[in-house]
Amino acid sequence: MTAKKTASYRPVSLNREFLAGNILETLARRERKAWELLSMERRVEVREVSLSAITALEESLAIRSPVFLEEAARWTQVRFAALHYPQGFAAAFISCLAEVISRDLPGDYRKEAAAYAKSAAAALRSAARNAGLGKKQESLSPAARAFIRAGLSGDLPGCRAVIKKALAAKKPVAEIYTRIFIPVLYETGRLWQAGDATIAQEHFISAIVRQSMDRLHEHVADASRRTRQNKSVVAACVGEELHDIGIRMVGDFFEMDGWDVYFLGANTPPKSILAAVREQEPDVLALSVTMPSRLRDAEYLIRSLRASPDTAKVKIIVGGSPFRILPDLGKRIGADAVTGSAEDAVPVARKLLRMKAVGKKE
Repeated sequence: MTAKKTASYRPVSLNREFLAGNILETLARRERKAWELLSMERRVEVREVSLSAITALEESLAIRSPVFLEEAARWTQVRFAALHYPQGFAAAFISCLAEVISRDLPGDYRKEAAAYAKSAAAALRSAARNAGLGKKQESLSPAARAFIRAGLSGDLPGCRAVIKKALAAKKPVAEIYTRIFIPVLYETGRLWQAGDATIAQEHFISAIVRQSMDRLHEHVADASRRTRQNKSVVAACVGEELHDIGIRMVGDFFEMDGWDVYFLGANTPPKSILAAVREQEPDVLALSVTMPSRLRDAEYLIRSLRASPDTAKVKIIVGGSPFRILPDLGKRIGADAVTGSAEDAVPVARKLLRMKAVGKKE
């Protein structure tokens, strides 16, 4: 029996502005009373949500799976509830999205997209009030809770005191990352989405984490000097991706393991990453994609790397929330492996290189 072939990635571009405008017009017509009560600021918010939903639809069509549109529907419900929109507004929004899809989408996408809209509506109906994206983390360490409390109140010395206490207790940097920084970032994002933290508070806490990582880097370098590996990695966010803390942590975990790390950071054009791989000739390329809308840049980059003889053999690891939503997504865009967390990137890379050494394929 022939093994089932994994669906490939096919970039899809829709007229987002046109479709988002039609969603707003449909909402205003079908939900006239609720729409008239919305302020101009709220209407702008709905427009932004509409654009995000269309982007999620594009990526669902690209991978031929409804998962990204379903996730967008669940996020919409949590977000509208947090902002105190009228009860049932999220369901009305998804219903209007479905109408626009069935009426205004290009014919070659319409049937498939309409099926995805039905799946998104079903996901919305089945989502519990506090489930999914709005679910509170139950495993926060006392240090992480103290860091969040200080960060939400704007207490920079308090946040630094948490890290100072961890270092005084001889906690390794890897544990500070995994038990404090990573849970803090996830929980802060959840609080923002649930309406319990502002964008300013979320940005402030993210900035403190970056500053703390800078202050800890000498400890990272010390670990690297003790465990040299004679291996190298290029680490980068793809395209206009701005969330760089995760890939920065990945780079630090590689450095602590003794690798040479060429860190490119956020907002790196695919062509610049391609040039860096050519110049540095790394053993591994680690890429971060936190938003489905960046997948097309990642797929283009990987395809370009594979097409060139001088970069075709580099091992490529990808990570980020889209790959947690769809486990085989890495294969669909041509990556060698997916890492579920920053600390797992190193063992995943080591495994790939061992397999390369014995001439096997994963």
